[in-house]
Amino acid sequence: MKKQLLPQTKIGEFLSVGCELEGEEVGLYIASADVSASCAFKFDEWEKFVEAVNKANKEFKKERGEQNEN
Repeated sequence: MKKQLLPQTKIGEFLSVGCELEGEEVGLYIASADVSASCAFKFDEWEKFVEAVNKANKEFKKERGEQNEN
C-alpha cells in the first residue's frame, strides 16, 4: 500500500516534487515542463540521500552568506 509522504508540490514555475512510501522503498519524483525523473530508495539509502542533500544545502547557504539560517 502506498502512503503519500509529500503530495506533488509545485516548487517553481514549471517544477514540482513529490514523495511516497511503498513497502520497503521511498519513492521520489521530480518533474518539470519538459522532463521528469523518479527514484526508489531503500530505507538506508534514503537516510544517506537526505544527509547528502542537507550537507549540500548547508554548503549552498554558506556560499550565499546564510550561515546562521537552518
